[in-house]
Parts: sequence; C-alpha cells; structure tokens
Amino acid sequence: MTLNSNSIVLQLLYNLIQIIQPILVPLCFIAAWGFILILGWSLWNALVDTTNRAKTMHQIPCSNCQFFTNDYRLKCPVNPLSANTEQAIDCPDYRSVVNY
Repeated sequence: MTLNSNSIVLQLLYNLIQIIQPILVPLCFIAAWGFILILGWSLWNALVDTTNRAKTMHQIPCSNCQFFTNDYRLKCPVNPLSANTEQAIDCPDYRSVVNY
C-alpha cells in the first residue's frame, strides 16, 4: 500500500466512526445492562439449582441408619452400592438409629 491509499483507508474509517458515533453510546449502554442482567440471571439460576440439589441431598437417610458404618471402604453392608447416593432416599432396609 502506498501512502495515498493509507490516507484513503484512514479517511474512510474516520467517516465511519463519525456516522456510528450517535448510536454508539446507546448501544454500549444496552450491551452493558444486558451483560449485567445475564450475569444476575445466571447467578439466580445457580442459586436455585444449588438449593434444589441441597434439598435432594438432605433427603438421603444413610447417616441416621443403624447399618451405616461411616467407613469409606464400606459405608453400608446391606446396600453398599447405593449408600449415600440418591438411590438410598427410599431405601427399604433403612432402620433408624435408636439412642438410649
């Protein structure tokens, strides 16, 4: 490119910026608020999902069962594959710990 063609490109860019300038501020304003809204929505969804997951995990009765060993090698001798999982929520072998 020669010096003359560079000045033509710069002149075109300058003219393009002058044309876009009136809509640039509102466009950036909308983009910034859109980003804030999407961020807030994502945080809200993460909070709701976490709360729902916590409610599900708190329904697992294994830690209050008399068969629960609290040993990482064998947590439950009756149902070792479903111990401390969501499958144990309605465990037919659940027996509450009796504290005297």
